[in-house]
Amino acid sequence: MMSQMFSRPLIGSVLAMTLGMGTGCSHWIELAAPTDTTPPASATVATDARVPLLLETIRVTHNGSAIAPPAILERQVLGAIEATRLFSQHYQSGHAQPAASQARVTVRLSIDNLVEPHAGQAAWRGLLVGASMFTLAPFIPLNYDYGAQMLLEMERWDGQTKHYSATFNGSAHYHLFGASPEVIEQLKGQVTEACLSSLLNQVIQDSTFFLAGSTQAQDHPIRTVSVGVRRPSSRAVPVSRPLTDISPR
Repeated sequence: MMSQMFSRPLIGSVLAMTLGMGTGCSHWIELAAPTDTTPPASATVATDARVPLLLETIRVTHNGSAIAPPAILERQVLGAIEATRLFSQHYQSGHAQPAASQARVTVRLSIDNLVEPHAGQAAWRGLLVGASMFTLAPFIPLNYDYGAQMLLEMERWDGQTKHYSATFNGSAHYHLFGASPEVIEQLKGQVTEACLSSLLNQVIQDSTFFLAGSTQAQDHPIRTVSVGVRRPSSRAVPVSRPLTDISPR
């Protein structure tokens, strides 16, 4: 009788302590080492030689099935292009358009997303954690893998085109009580950012291909602008902590 009186509070204490450890445990995301080791490109171009860019289409597939591109993805793509400063203005299909007679670069982007949530692994490990009265919850990690392959087509005003490609993969790691939609969304965002940075780094290397003739007057100095891409970090980042709290390697 005495053993039962002590065992129940003891089990309750261990369970509460374990749940507390599980919910407080950090979860993190990690990108695979990039296969593209090209250093970040930069260039200086004449301001007046830049032309507008039109983002015409974004096609997205999810494990092979076509889906509508999320609005946040469209903003992320356009924002990454704008940040290079290679183009004078930025337009999106369905909104205001550059003049028909104006030289422009038209962009078409295809994204193939591959998702592996490891549902079977999660179910098996969940059973294992339950059988251990949750004492193993802080020590058994769960994984969510996400990859993206992007194909970028850029067409000049005269019909000439350039094609670029990039592939990145990443994983989200968490414990049973650390699962959160936030970590999955951040994983997707970082993989997308890494792909876009790789694509646009290739574009910057071809920057002169996308420039028109400058109309700067002879008696005025040519104004220039620096263009380039800032590469994202590929190290593991615990998303339960602010990025500013993480010291660089």
